[in-house]
Amino acid sequence: MGKILNLIEGNMNGDAWEDLCVRCYRMKYQEQHYVAIPAVHKGDAGIEGYTKSGIVHQCYCPERSYSDNELYDHQRDKLSADIKKLMENGSRMKSLGIPPIHEWHFNIPEYKDSRILMHATTKQAEVLSERSKKPSIYSHIADDFQIIIKIAEDLAPEISNIIRTTITNNRINLAVQHTSSPDWTKCDSAKVENIRRKIKAVMHIDDTADPALNRVIGLYVDYYISGMENMSNLRIGFPEIYEDLYRLEQSFKNEVSIRTLMNTDHLMNQSVFSTILSDFGEKLEKDFSTIFNQASIAEVKQDLIASWLADCSMEFRSM
Repeated sequence: MGKILNLIEGNMNGDAWEDLCVRCYRMKYQEQHYVAIPAVHKGDAGIEGYTKSGIVHQCYCPERSYSDNELYDHQRDKLSADIKKLMENGSRMKSLGIPPIHEWHFNIPEYKDSRILMHATTKQAEVLSERSKKPSIYSHIADDFQIIIKIAEDLAPEISNIIRTTITNNRINLAVQHTSSPDWTKCDSAKVENIRRKIKAVMHIDDTADPALNRVIGLYVDYYISGMENMSNLRIGFPEIYEDLYRLEQSFKNEVSIRTLMNTDHLMNQSVFSTILSDFGEKLEKDFSTIFNQASIAEVKQDLIASWLADCSMEFRSM
């Protein structure tokens, strides 16, 4: 699956992909009066829906993992079969009120072989050739007909909007497997030292060899590293959700600075830290429970706590 779909919880099978695409097209082409076509009555004419401007689309999602070459074979065969159906269903298209088709979109989660683009170009040329020979038979095809491959990333704004604003079973999954032995080379030494200094102050431990201390430090370094990747993935794949999370994080970060700077009793460090964890978790749960799954809310909480430990937002008085 593409990067965006890799972040969505659950198995993306054919029905789920079709449902997601129809939702996206309804949102994207609302001003062009998008109409979805149910497949329950005399078939769907080989398309999932159409716009009044002459755009139609058809979905395909593999039911299991294939090699790159196998995936191309399945996508090629599906595209060919659906274009054949499109050519044969002219009268059905007209009876549904579909205008001459200018663009036929092939919705697939991703492709890994550029031959599918070449195949689409070949099939497009075949359709236009047939139309020029028999214009009355293929009058449902416009003379500027195009086949366009559309992958999940092309629908990123709509997918993000759907998850963000509608009631859906789709949740973003950012949870990763953490280790107390992170790749330290991925974290700037100054950031590591900040995390070390602050965790020592919270745990009231000055023994640098203490195993519990070093385990916690390692976990937060790992959270810091994974957090940078998670925020990058959100910013690219789900920019609106990223902006919502960024605004909440910035607001709460200022509160964190005030709480920790005003704490003059180092013996209260652990209590203040625990309260911050609890309060921030509640805010995330309140604002993002319909967007992130539970594991991801826990992940985002610790990722951002780690970022505050690594920079100057969170400070604790030492012994």
